[in-house]
Amino acid sequence: MAAVANLSAGAAEPTVKPLAAACYDNNLVNSQGMFLGDQPLRFALPLLLVQVSVILVLSAAAHVVLRRLGQSRFVTHMLVGVFLGPTVLGRSESFRGVLFSERGTYILESVSLVALILFLFSMGVKTDLSLLRRPSGRAVAVGITGALVPLAVTLPVFHALQPSLPEDLRGSSLVTELAVRLSLSSFPVIADALSDLDLLNTDLGRIALTASLITDVTSWFLRACSAAVFLVSEAKSPAFTAQILASFVAFVLFVGFVARPAGRYIAYKRTPAGSLLSEGSFVVVVIAALLSALVTDAIGFKYMIGPMMLGLALPGGMPIGATMTERLDSFFIALFLPVYMALSGYRTDLSKPEASTEKWCALELFVALCVSGKLVGCVAAGLFFAMPFRDAAVLALMLNIRGIVEVAAINNWGDTMKATAEHYSTLTLSMVLITAVSTPLIKLLYDPSGQFVKAKRRTLEDARPSADLRVLTCLYSEDHAAPLIDLLEASGASRDSPVSLIVLHLTELVGRAASVLKPHRKSSNSGGNPTPSDRIVNAFRYLEQQQASPGAITVSPYVAQAPYSSMHHDVCSLAHSRKANLILLPFHKSSDGARSTANNAIRSINRAVLQYAPCSVAILVDHGLAAGSACATSANSLLQRVALYFLGGPDDREALAYAARMPEAGGVSLTVVRFKLRNWVGMGGRDEVRDEEVLHDFWTRHRDNERVVYVEKTVEDAEGTASVVRSMSEKFDLLIVGRRGGDDDLEGSAALTSGLSDWSEFPELGVLGDMLSSAEFASKVSILVIQQQPAKSTAAGRASSIND
Repeated sequence: MAAVANLSAGAAEPTVKPLAAACYDNNLVNSQGMFLGDQPLRFALPLLLVQVSVILVLSAAAHVVLRRLGQSRFVTHMLVGVFLGPTVLGRSESFRGVLFSERGTYILESVSLVALILFLFSMGVKTDLSLLRRPSGRAVAVGITGALVPLAVTLPVFHALQPSLPEDLRGSSLVTELAVRLSLSSFPVIADALSDLDLLNTDLGRIALTASLITDVTSWFLRACSAAVFLVSEAKSPAFTAQILASFVAFVLFVGFVARPAGRYIAYKRTPAGSLLSEGSFVVVVIAALLSALVTDAIGFKYMIGPMMLGLALPGGMPIGATMTERLDSFFIALFLPVYMALSGYRTDLSKPEASTEKWCALELFVALCVSGKLVGCVAAGLFFAMPFRDAAVLALMLNIRGIVEVAAINNWGDTMKATAEHYSTLTLSMVLITAVSTPLIKLLYDPSGQFVKAKRRTLEDARPSADLRVLTCLYSEDHAAPLIDLLEASGASRDSPVSLIVLHLTELVGRAASVLKPHRKSSNSGGNPTPSDRIVNAFRYLEQQQASPGAITVSPYVAQAPYSSMHHDVCSLAHSRKANLILLPFHKSSDGARSTANNAIRSINRAVLQYAPCSVAILVDHGLAAGSACATSANSLLQRVALYFLGGPDDREALAYAARMPEAGGVSLTVVRFKLRNWVGMGGRDEVRDEEVLHDFWTRHRDNERVVYVEKTVEDAEGTASVVRSMSEKFDLLIVGRRGGDDDLEGSAALTSGLSDWSEFPELGVLGDMLSSAEFASKVSILVIQQQPAKSTAAGRASSIND
């Protein structure tokens, strides 16, 4: 009735949503069908299904085009809404009356608001508040400066220009609330955008997430306090004031002292380790999220505060966060959250020629001041901490990305009449343009792998034979531990030639919004049951303790959680910071003797590491070592007979440098097989000369070692090479080969494998490695393929050969 009264009185400004009540028969839910005379789209359910289908189909089709331009799904959904709205298709009254009538949009909006509530709850669960325990100085400075500078610029300008502004802005709090909202960065929005850009686990991505979390948590707290102050100021008596404060305090206490312990009990007591929530527990958690929104809305606070607070109180990761991702995000939220954004775009009306240019320019001025102020503040803070200007600019662009949280705020301003229809259209279009410009610029300006390409290459060939061998060992599961430990045990570690192991357990990021790369600490939430990371680290600690020479092997364990698509960033970053000589990776295929399984995500990571690593890379193809001891010793090592096939080139020299360490400890016999092409005179190139020098130095150092055998094999062609390899390989436990990929192959050694790569299945293993890993050669012999990371001039050739 109030809405009708407002309408009859004649509002001074057009509102975002229609004020007149949509009168319709509330029994029109299910149609009897058009063959019985019904018009299905006059009924609520058929209309809802058609609306959702139209929005999702158009969004999917538009995103196919817009993603090639570097645009996010947020931009796509908003533009689809604009396309359906009065700006384009909605100009037709018949189109609006059939598909987007007032009663139809009310139902659609109600369902989409439920999706928004569950989205905020899910993001709260996935938010890792541990990022706030020890934030870096750069993150704190960027977050605070990026929030204060736009406020310091915009608010004084607003007060100075206030007398000359249009009347609807002059006496409204819209500009102040806009300045506060745009000065902040929303953690859910930034996390979602960086995930789409595959930048979650980059250096700048982590700084942006921490900075946004600092300002976002602060803003939620201040927002709750301001809402409480407003409600108290509007209270009619001290009794009402006491009720408001008591209600909010009771809710906060309930979340902290009832919901949080209950959530931890469900996660760590009722749910088995590594499993998702049971159906009953999942339903309880979702109902709690919906009720939290109901409670905060009922006591006068915004409905968004309750789900966010409850989500932050519950433990993320496994199992609650993972269950939200698996059962909620992938269906309900993915289905109806785009509808919410499309409806926001639908209300954006850019077709009115009578819109005031003065009003538009005034509001855009303050948007521009907020955005530019945030850019300047973030860049200044980054430069203060000696960041390169380009990195500081990219960080500022990341923190300026806008999304659904900003749109929800604008919708709220429209609901409370703070924003007219003109204001609403201007602001929503501004949010779309800011994000539409920021994301392509980030892709253009920031290459996270560039720092590794520019880094100094560390190789085994250039290291002293007795130098500390720094190996970054990567594992994706517990099954990878045994063969890698056996290989490392056979690597000739001693007090005079120590091995420093950096053990990195890589797991997919599930149930959290921010990636993790940190030293391993024993889990305190496992209830006495060790986690997979704990068991992996225990195995390597046992290897460290069982060495005959104390200090021969030292272990530094790390854990990383990241999306598979960008996991190689963590591997390369850790190798760079810890100055590793070698990255040791497990092959993506494994066999238990009865069947073979492959993980293509692991294969993609391995290929990316081969392309971008700042040091040498080795891939271990296990053909039987997984059944070996969890920690072999020199007396019972499964790797006692090792062969190196040397054809020439930097990769083979790197393989020789690694293999030469094995006989030093006395537990491994090494056979070096040098292949020569018959009647090959040689061109006297740098690589050929270097090959001869390395082989001569190796044999001079090991000629008196009875465990070292050097053999030369002369062959006619690649078929002869394959024949020798086939006849000799079964005599050994491990075969070491160079990858020999890209443009650095020698003309003579290339002839030794010419034609063998025509049927290559795994180019990342090189010609010999691929041949040895095939079914024809598969046996109890494992293969270690080593690549010496090329210089910058040859990196492009290596990349093309890896990706073939």
